[in-house]
Amino acid sequence: MRLIVYLLSILFGIFIYPTVTNSQNIPLTIDAAQFRYDDTHVLWEMYYSYADTSVRYVSTNKDTYVGSMYFSIQISSSIGIIASNEWISDNTIDHKLTSHSKNLIGQKSYVLLPGQYNVDILIKDINDTTRFSKRSFPIILRSIPSNKLALSDVQIASSIEYVENSSQENQQFVKSKLNVLPNPGHECIGNSPTLSLYTEIYNATSTAKDSIDIEYKITDGAKREQFILLFKKKIVGNSQIETTSIPLDALPSGVYFVEVIIKPSDNSNDSTSVKKKFFVLNPEMPAELLRTFSEDELFQTSEFATLSPERIQDEFVKAKVLATQADVRLFEALTEISAKQKFLFRFWKERDFVAETPQNERLEEFRKAIKHANTFYSNLLIKDGWRTDPGRVLRKYGFPTQIDRYPANSESRPYEEWLYANIQGGVKFQFVDLKGIGNYVQVNSTALGEPRNDSWKERYVLVIKVEDDVIR
Repeated sequence: MRLIVYLLSILFGIFIYPTVTNSQNIPLTIDAAQFRYDDTHVLWEMYYSYADTSVRYVSTNKDTYVGSMYFSIQISSSIGIIASNEWISDNTIDHKLTSHSKNLIGQKSYVLLPGQYNVDILIKDINDTTRFSKRSFPIILRSIPSNKLALSDVQIASSIEYVENSSQENQQFVKSKLNVLPNPGHECIGNSPTLSLYTEIYNATSTAKDSIDIEYKITDGAKREQFILLFKKKIVGNSQIETTSIPLDALPSGVYFVEVIIKPSDNSNDSTSVKKKFFVLNPEMPAELLRTFSEDELFQTSEFATLSPERIQDEFVKAKVLATQADVRLFEALTEISAKQKFLFRFWKERDFVAETPQNERLEEFRKAIKHANTFYSNLLIKDGWRTDPGRVLRKYGFPTQIDRYPANSESRPYEEWLYANIQGGVKFQFVDLKGIGNYVQVNSTALGEPRNDSWKERYVLVIKVEDDVIR
């Protein structure tokens, strides 16, 4: 079993929630889902897990050992810190722990307005402060409409059980008399694995008559359909809970996606859906070996084979930051559309760092970087966030290990410091919002080949005042 988990971790990269990570010693898995709280607010739930062997245990008496993990979380927006709290999670055992036994799971919930936020998490081993991890990642909380059929996110659970007396259960996991135990790693493990799902349906009575059609579609890592489950559910309220447990015995170990699609039974055109990745780890069903395709076959089935001339140019302009001078000269010398399509296909194929999988992980990361830049760095001067300085760095180097954000105050302009711990032994980038309009300009970097200015803070961040008039 451990071999299967290890191989899948290497091949597919088990990163559940998009993260910017600085993890020294403690592996931490994070997942999240959002639900409607009221007409104006969203309930954002964060789920986390770490191995019981991740903490150092100390003896409290002859038969008891306690491992304690400190947690701190800050949720911030462009105007500052919106929510923060800290807590300690204890794990008490009656023997010395010599090997991994279980994952320790927790959940925290926050009521927030729809919008863009950044989440910063710090965890530390109370009994060994040299062991810690930091996480930083953006979230976008969507507004759930009130005038049409809508879905919450789908939560993948380890188990979902009805609770007669909720006071007897861990309240952090209880939703409407259901104990929904999180599965932050999205792992369905065992000889008879099952996929347990929890979702919430909104505006049911106001948009449908008597019933709702619910479809669960399972696809593999190459987006090939595996099977579909169809249900018809009676409407019992304007907001209602939908849970299911799907047997996965027939699926080999690997990466999969589940899509939940709902629509009124009397109006198949009015549908909405949510999607999530999960992993099957079945020792009796090892991962299937992929058939070997020729390069031409792979090209013909790729997205690049159908790109228009405009899309080809747009794709290359975005990717040019990764291209060598020889790449640029070759692309500019090509005149046929098909030749440029094949150029882009090969360009990204050469940069795929996990060639064993059907996906191109480097291209997927690149597109996530563009989406992130467009979401968080577009501004009044530059509409496309990927064209900004932070957008260029994201496209070239990927997501940083750590981001430190500093809001404006009476003495300094807003700025950000990015750390890439695994590049050139560790490099930093500094960006400053010089005009106060959200256009962050790169003013310094310690990376080779990047502009360097050791006095960047004095020249660009600090604001000197003389008789209340800003002169810098």
